[in-house]
Amino acid sequence: MEIKTHNVREVHVPHKLIFKNQIHEIIDIDPKFVIKGFKVKTVNGKIDKVTISCPHPNANPKTGEFCIPHSIRSHDLNKNTVKMIQSMLNCFNLDDCYFTPWDEIKYRKQEVIGAWQRTKIT
Repeated sequence: MEIKTHNVREVHVPHKLIFKNQIHEIIDIDPKFVIKGFKVKTVNGKIDKVTISCPHPNANPKTGEFCIPHSIRSHDLNKNTVKMIQSMLNCFNLDDCYFTPWDEIKYRKQEVIGAWQRTKIT
């Protein structure tokens, strides 16, 4: 069994929020939520675990382990799967989270109309 840890050093500022199955755009966020990188543990080349060192509603506050779907765990770590992980990190899913940072973010609702988006300020 081959276990490796891969460091991805890129800055990500979460910009989406899901709440009650609706998408919102994060327009202001406390700097402590800015992700300055993450670690991916692989077992035999397959993604096993993603950890971050900053708070995120979808990461365990004690361990920093980010919740990833089981379907991601069947993939090899490559350029495309790193982009998938980055996309998940850029979103706060408050329908299924460890905590809700309401006082630390500002957001506005996005309405999807067909293939076009119209932003509505809340």
